[in-house]
Amino acid sequence: MISYLRFRFELHKLEKASQKLHQEFKATEESYQGQNDNGHLSFLGQDLQELDRWIEYRKSDFYRGEANKYLIPMPEKSEQGVYTSFDFGDENGAVTYLTSKGIYSLRKLIREEKKSKREAIGFYFTIFTGLIGSIIGLVSVLAK
Repeated sequence: MISYLRFRFELHKLEKASQKLHQEFKATEESYQGQNDNGHLSFLGQDLQELDRWIEYRKSDFYRGEANKYLIPMPEKSEQGVYTSFDFGDENGAVTYLTSKGIYSLRKLIREEKKSKREAIGFYFTIFTGLIGSIIGLVSVLAK
C-alpha cells in the first residue's frame, strides 16, 4: 500500500511538471507567432517528450515491481508492441519499458492474482468464522 501511495505521489508530481511544461510550450509558441524560434520550440518539445517518456518508464517500473511481488512473469521481450526503448541521455543508456499494451496485459495478470489471493483469504475467513460460531454455540449449550 505504501509503495502504491509513493508511486501515485511521484506520478502526481510528474504530471504537474508535464502540465507546467505544456503551458510553457503553448505560451512560447504563441509568443513567436510564425517567426523564427531558433530551435526554442523544438527544445521545449523534446523536453516534453522526454518527461512523458519518463512518466511511462516510472509506470512500467511500478508494475514490474508489482509483478515481482506476486511472482508474475513479465511479458516476453519478443512480443510485438509490448516494449519500447528510450535513451534519457544519462549514464544508463537506453532503457526498455512497457508500452500501454504491455502495461494493460500486465495489469490484467496482477488483478487476476490479487483476486485469487482475496478469494483464498475469504475462504479461510468464512471457515474460521463458522468454527468460532460453532464453538460459541457448543459452549452455551454445555453451560446450561
